[in-house]
Formats: sequence, C-alpha cells, structure tokens
Amino acid sequence: MARGFTLIELVVVMVLLALLALGTSRYLGTGARMFSDAAEREQILSAGRFAAERLVRELRQAAPNSVRIATAAPWHCLEFTPLLSSGLYQQAPIAPDSGSQLLLLHANWQANFVGLPFSIYPRQPADIYQQGGATILLSGALAPDSDANPGTHQFNLSSNHSFPAGSPEQRFFILADSPVSFCYNAISRELRRFSGYAFNAAQPLPPAGSGVLMAKQLAEVRFSQQEVSLTRNNVVNLLLRFASQSGDDLFFNYEVHLYNVP
Repeated sequence: MARGFTLIELVVVMVLLALLALGTSRYLGTGARMFSDAAEREQILSAGRFAAERLVRELRQAAPNSVRIATAAPWHCLEFTPLLSSGLYQQAPIAPDSGSQLLLLHANWQANFVGLPFSIYPRQPADIYQQGGATILLSGALAPDSDANPGTHQFNLSSNHSFPAGSPEQRFFILADSPVSFCYNAISRELRRFSGYAFNAAQPLPPAGSGVLMAKQLAEVRFSQQEVSLTRNNVVNLLLRFASQSGDDLFFNYEVHLYNVP
C-alpha cells in the first residue's frame, strides 16, 4: 500500500520550517547589526583619534600666549600661531631705546627666517596678532661678518624699532607666517583646519578659505583654557564627542600643557 504525508503533517512541517527560518534570520540579523555597529564605532574611533592627536600635536608647538578661543554660532574656533624656532638675544632695541641692530644666539639660523614674524616677550595674544610692537616681520639682512663667532648672528633691521619690553630670559621667537585654526561647525557637525590666512587683531570665525576636513559626525566640541598667566604653563582643554547611529557616543578629552613664559 502506498504511503504519503497527510495534510496535517505537511502543515506542521511548514510551520516548523517557518519558525526555524524566522529564528535563523533574527539571529543573522542581530549578528549583522552587531558587526555593523562595531565597524561604525571602529571607523569613528579611528577618525576621532586622528583628529584629536593631530590637534594636540600641533597645539603643543604653539608660540607662548598665542592661543585664542572664540564662539559665534554656528562656529567654535581654537586659534594659535605655530612656533618655528627660538633663541637668545644679546642685544635688541628695548623701550625706551630704539634701533635696528639685533645680536642673536641661534645654533641653526636659516635664511628663510627673513620675512617671518619675529617676537620678543609676547605676554598676550594681542602682542602676536597685532604686529608692530612685540612682534615684527623680520626685514633686513645679516651683517657681512655675522658668522665670525659660530652661533652668533648680527642682524640689521631695515628700519629702527623699539620692542615694548625685554624678555627676562632674553629669549626671541621665530613664528610661522600664518596662524592655524581648528573650527567646529555645529550645523554640519564637522571639524575643519584653517591655515594660510593673515594675522588679524580680531579672531576670524571662521578664517578665510574652506579649510581641510579633519572629522565629521561630531555631536559636541569644546575648547577652553585657563586665564593666561606668566607664572605658570597654559592649560588648554579639548573635548570632542562623536555620535554614532547606535547611540553610543565616543569621547576624546585632552588636557594640553603649553609653555607660557616667554
């Protein structure tokens, strides 16, 4: 006698297969979501680490007392001037004296320093960004016999100048020809780096140009610093909060100590 499946048996098998398929799909879906969330967090972590470490590394090369922070919706910007080199001066025209001769001690003087900002005792950001007082463009030339003593350079300015105050350590600084800004846009949620713009008495928000994208998907960025003082190092606090689709935010919190006594 031929044997087969009854309708009830077929229905039971179909129901069991459907339940098995549903459970398997849910299991695979959960695994796929976990993998996607982990991949997204790893991507955000890598991008956040790059942006934060780049910012911290550049900030540590800032000239003393050059950090400025300003906010104007939707922008929040941190600005500073990179320090290229420093040395000691044996002679410089300090107020009330005026003159054009600088006698500088520098182990690795370079010809391309000419035309760059030259600063003596910048005690506040205005001393750097409002040039003509503590900071001037180094214009002139080395004296012909300037290299008679190794490491000693006599530089003759193209015009007389009087620096407002002398450094207690007789230190001078050679600065970059442009400030640098890291600016956060609360609308686009992007952090961008700006450079190649002119020195401004008022901090530009944002500076000229489109800037270079450093990070995106930022839910929050905070820049803050202690009140500038000549008796302690400057401390700049950085907070970057990245938002993911899964709702797990990633935080990067740094405290950067900057040499602050010029």
